[in-house]
Amino acid sequence: MQHQKLIEDYQRCKPALDQQAAELQKRLSVLLDESGIPVHDISARVKSAASLVQKASRPDRIYTGLEDVTDVIGLRVVTYFEDSIESVAQLIEKHYAVDWERSIDKRLHGDPSRFGYRSLHYVCRLATPQQPLSEFFPFEIQIRTILQHAWAEIEHDLGYKYPEAVPQPVRRRFSRLAGLLEIADAEFVELRKTMDSYAQDLHAGLSGPRADLPWDALSLETLVATADVMAADQRLAAALQKALGAQVFFPDYLIRMLNASGLHNRDCLSAALVEFEPQLETFMHRYFTFTRETWGFHGLDFDSLPRGYTLFLLALWQVFRSATLEIHRLEKLKTFYQLLDYPHNEEEARRVARLFMKNFQDGTE
Repeated sequence: MQHQKLIEDYQRCKPALDQQAAELQKRLSVLLDESGIPVHDISARVKSAASLVQKASRPDRIYTGLEDVTDVIGLRVVTYFEDSIESVAQLIEKHYAVDWERSIDKRLHGDPSRFGYRSLHYVCRLATPQQPLSEFFPFEIQIRTILQHAWAEIEHDLGYKYPEAVPQPVRRRFSRLAGLLEIADAEFVELRKTMDSYAQDLHAGLSGPRADLPWDALSLETLVATADVMAADQRLAAALQKALGAQVFFPDYLIRMLNASGLHNRDCLSAALVEFEPQLETFMHRYFTFTRETWGFHGLDFDSLPRGYTLFLLALWQVFRSATLEIHRLEKLKTFYQLLDYPHNEEEARRVARLFMKNFQDGTE
């Protein structure tokens, strides 16, 4: 009979519950955006009638009213990193009225093999001067990492939400997997810290012992932001009467170009850039004559010139000037284009190399 009253109250309140869930999700999204905390997902749901009946039917639970069910409205924040959980938690404690008696940090309790349910659960009420505490249903905010979330979803799909339901033969395998995922969560945090430290070192300067580092996305970004490359990019943009864009020119492709041209690190590149700088604009105009004939594209077709385009041209110039005999230049250019653009079409790479040579046949260096 009590269950029937609970369901009747639920059905009567369902439209308001749906509206409140949407508003709560929106508000939490705004708070997280304003805080600058990166998260993978923020979701909200209202418990289904069938799920509510199942929960209310448990012999170890007594619900006198709908407000006793703390997760009729549930919000979930999925973070990328485990240490972000603490940042989200601090935000919730600051902006929501937390029911401390019914909230629980499942990371600190229970079976350590319960990886998926090690998430942090807050039961909250949102109170404002216009709408006092009593007018709000409680709602639950669950915070977990993306790995914890994946585990919980798979575990739920297998039908083993409670430890007691897991057959003894598979419990050990569950525990082993839980340990692996817990290690993975910790390692992702350490990887991020290592990358942050590496980025700070790069931004401190590429001179000295750091100048022989191989190219990667971070070292390339730092190089593109140096005064010499920025000034050269600005010159190219002005020559084309274009603005200099915010994005680096296809970083993965640019790294491959620099490596293929023999400019493997800052030590190699710096001297080449000094030699190339006087010919920068002339080389660019001749290159775009070549691209118009070969692919129907010209630099004027850019909406804005991508940052790092100087390095793109420098790599081409480096390949072109690395041989003195025309036959050797042709072969080097063919190999270069085959490696980058035509790995399965040597003939097309050779055709493009010939067209390039035709536009630079006076030996411009």
